[in-house]
Amino acid sequence: MKKKSVVLLVVCTLILCFSNCFAKDNGKEKVLAQVGKYKLTLQEFNDQIKSLPPQLQMAVQRNPQLKKQLLDRWVQLTLMALEARKENLQEKPNVKKRIEDMTNALLAQEYMTENISDKARVTDKEIKEYYEKHKSEFMQPEQVRARHILIKVPAGADKTKLAEAKKKAMDIRVRLMKGESFTKLAQKYSDDPGSKTRGGDLGYFSKGRMVPEFEKAAFALKKGEISKPVKTTFGYHIIKVEDKKPARQRPFDEVKQEIRQKLLRQKQIKLRDELVSKLKKKYPVKTNEALLESKGSMPNDPVHKGAK
Repeated sequence: MKKKSVVLLVVCTLILCFSNCFAKDNGKEKVLAQVGKYKLTLQEFNDQIKSLPPQLQMAVQRNPQLKKQLLDRWVQLTLMALEARKENLQEKPNVKKRIEDMTNALLAQEYMTENISDKARVTDKEIKEYYEKHKSEFMQPEQVRARHILIKVPAGADKTKLAEAKKKAMDIRVRLMKGESFTKLAQKYSDDPGSKTRGGDLGYFSKGRMVPEFEKAAFALKKGEISKPVKTTFGYHIIKVEDKKPARQRPFDEVKQEIRQKLLRQKQIKLRDELVSKLKKKYPVKTNEALLESKGSMPNDPVHKGAK
């Protein structure tokens, strides 16, 4: 991702985070900025950065100047928000509705945190019991790590084109068998854009991930072996097996956190469904799903005027 794109993404994300600070005057120490009655403390600023996705946090850490830009942006937004209030823009019907929607989203999130997230708990005993009852879920099948060089054959190619592609693949294999680098030849000749730059490396894969002809050939090879050209719907492949992993039972310690997250999600979903069901009995709810199927329900629907 380019630097400008990262900066823009971080700024946009923090705009949403810092919007909660506009209505605060908490009097905490170490005030980083103040615009009128609105204050942003150093603690709030750092907390909001810590709440960002890991890749955005990393972007801020790698680019100290970004912090200055984010602070400047908070000042700009707060200045404009002050003036907007002075002009009573918050009273405009469309703005009122958007403020209400944002407030509802924030309140709903807080409500879910207090009534779902904070109440869902998973014990070590539950995790262990789940593992013992569902060991088959944690069986890792046999895996192969392979590289390949693809000589692509267009759909509907005639016998001449097929023969040319096969010959090219055979010539490359001869060079490989004489000791030339598989990585370099893949980078030069392979027609697979997804693996070409990695020297044909496909990483580890298990059965069922590749087309049948490719899979059969790859799993039949020994570690270090190079196949003869293998024909698939894509063309001719030369395959080299880099490594093989036998099927194994993943140990409890390896999957403990995975199970914890799974059980936690299940409990949260159950609590949420129970909560929503209870609230539906308390408050009237009406939906008209037929409108979703009506023509013109989407702004870019082809039936709209001007659509080609």
